[in-house]
Amino acid sequence: MTVSGGVLIAIGVVSAAVAWLFLSALLHLPIYIVVPGVVAAFYVGPRQVLKTQQRRVEDQFTDLFPEAVDMVTRMVRAGLPINVAFRAVGEEAPPPVNRIFSELAAEEKIGARFDEALASAADRVGLPDFRFFAVAVALHYSTGGNIAVTLEILSDIVRKRKATRLKAKATTAEVRTSAMVLGALPFVVIGGLLVLSPAYLAPLTTDPRGNVIIGLAIGFLAAAYFSMRWMMRRATRI
Repeated sequence: MTVSGGVLIAIGVVSAAVAWLFLSALLHLPIYIVVPGVVAAFYVGPRQVLKTQQRRVEDQFTDLFPEAVDMVTRMVRAGLPINVAFRAVGEEAPPPVNRIFSELAAEEKIGARFDEALASAADRVGLPDFRFFAVAVALHYSTGGNIAVTLEILSDIVRKRKATRLKAKATTAEVRTSAMVLGALPFVVIGGLLVLSPAYLAPLTTDPRGNVIIGLAIGFLAAAYFSMRWMMRRATRI
């Protein structure tokens, strides 16, 4: 499912409104802190939605891609041309794999160079597994050879890479849980203090030095979140 521009704008507006309520209505921070926070929320909210959707589609493609390669291999072994195999995968495979193979078959049908279509598809997909596949098929298309054996080896490699990624995610599961707990803890504590003892936090909102402390705290929390997220993504990107 593709998120429309109107939905993204709505998400940005809601994110900005939540940021304004938290920074202005709840913490009573000055305008020079509220405005940058609202603008940042308007930008970050839709961006995070898009990145989440992209990761979901990439995960689905990675899960289904080995089966698509196996399907192409079986058809090639049966004597079908590889462009016909691509067309069949586009018709029979589940999304999002079918869309890529359908586009490749359509481009080849209208006379586009197959190697250029494969390179363009590899750039759109942006996944290493599909790049390996595109290079293997393009070499076969230009030089010939037994593509079925190459695709069988590639399918095995893709499955092993998938197993390694799953193992890495399982290994870092505890770290991800700890990161989420540590990231949520300051907000839980602040929420509890606002309910139980609002006067305790009053200097942070009424004193200019308190405003600086809040700004630094938000900045450090954001830096820590993105640093941990970057390290975990690096650990599971194989």
